[in-house]
Amino acid sequence: MRWPLGIKMMVGLLLLVAPVETWAQGGAIDRYAAGSKRNPRAGRSGSSARMERTPRPEFMQELTTGLYWYQPTATSQGPGLLLQGFNYSPRYAFWSPNDLMSVTAGSNLGLALQWSNFGSLFMVNVPLLLELNLGRGSLADREDAVGFFGGLGLEYNFINNFWLNQEVDAFGNIIREYQSNLNQWGLMYSAGARVLLGGRPYVLRFSRSLGVPSENVRVTHVGLGTSLY
Repeated sequence: MRWPLGIKMMVGLLLLVAPVETWAQGGAIDRYAAGSKRNPRAGRSGSSARMERTPRPEFMQELTTGLYWYQPTATSQGPGLLLQGFNYSPRYAFWSPNDLMSVTAGSNLGLALQWSNFGSLFMVNVPLLLELNLGRGSLADREDAVGFFGGLGLEYNFINNFWLNQEVDAFGNIIREYQSNLNQWGLMYSAGARVLLGGRPYVLRFSRSLGVPSENVRVTHVGLGTSLY
């Protein structure tokens, strides 16, 4: 028997939405049960429940380690640079319309050191981020197994001795070579996921330059770490 296309689409949509709706309702039931245990009078009136509700922990922190790839937009500027960095990510949820979602303001501060026969490199990456968080990590007291986030921001990058410069004469002969620092501002976007595996909270973070930064060096970052809540 051939089913009309409209019925097939409706059935497919129901199969897609039903698990998500069941997960959301299950989370709501668990949160209601937990709230009832903390506040036995929660079911008597909505106003009293709101007055006696425990304040939400809006401040959250994460520690990650990962890779930074600095890639000049013009190939003539060099092949780029790959560094391993360590990150501290504080953020504050300033808007949370429900228990599933929040908007946070924060950062993903990055530091890196590298030594070689050619000298040492020191990197600082300071982004300012606004991120939308769903599920785990939207607030510190969320107990979901999975969460996702994404956002936009402005970042500052510093690397000592990043550029190799050449001074030439009128005939094109190299007189001397010297190095200079990277001091760059630019827009960026971020995305990632937070999961609970074996009772341990993990976070996977990805970010990349948006558009062309001030010194034409695109920055890509991938980090993996843990949540401190």
